[in-house]
Amino acid sequence: MIGRFRVFFGFLTGLLFAWACHPAPMVRLTAGLAVALAGLLLRGWAAGYLEKGRRLAQDGPYSFLRHPLYAGSFLIAFGFVLAGTSSRYEIHAALIVLAFLALFVGVYPRRIVEEEQTLERTFGDGWRAFVRRNSRFLPSRPFRRPDADVFSWARYLKNREYQASLGFALGVAVILLKRFL
Repeated sequence: MIGRFRVFFGFLTGLLFAWACHPAPMVRLTAGLAVALAGLLLRGWAAGYLEKGRRLAQDGPYSFLRHPLYAGSFLIAFGFVLAGTSSRYEIHAALIVLAFLALFVGVYPRRIVEEEQTLERTFGDGWRAFVRRNSRFLPSRPFRRPDADVFSWARYLKNREYQASLGFALGVAVILLKRFL
């Protein structure tokens, strides 16, 4: 339930951002886009290791972070908040920040708990060992498995991670159009 709501709310937040964003000064705009790009790269890296429901991803970014896809989404959104909120438009900036907080404080934590319950039922002891090694969002010391998996472009494509790249490109285009037009 939360999963579908999360995607719909994320889409609405994107539309709100496109309407309400006003590019920040160039230094903050550049820093924000760099943070968003780091999040996009983290998501893409994670997607190349993930086979949903078939095996527990433990390598690549999963070797030091329990939820790199969500962490990447957070960085993308936070980067766009930095880049697209000018102090000259306080009401619009407040709307964007409130939408960001609603999504990442109100929706994502519940989704993560639901997902972790499913992963524990599916992978049992393997999941519980994984949880002991990795924090949810803050990187921990990387755990190297002797039979470590490698990144796969086929998994990246199967997970449709290119959609995040398209969304990122659209967000950058909106900010740059508003900045230079």
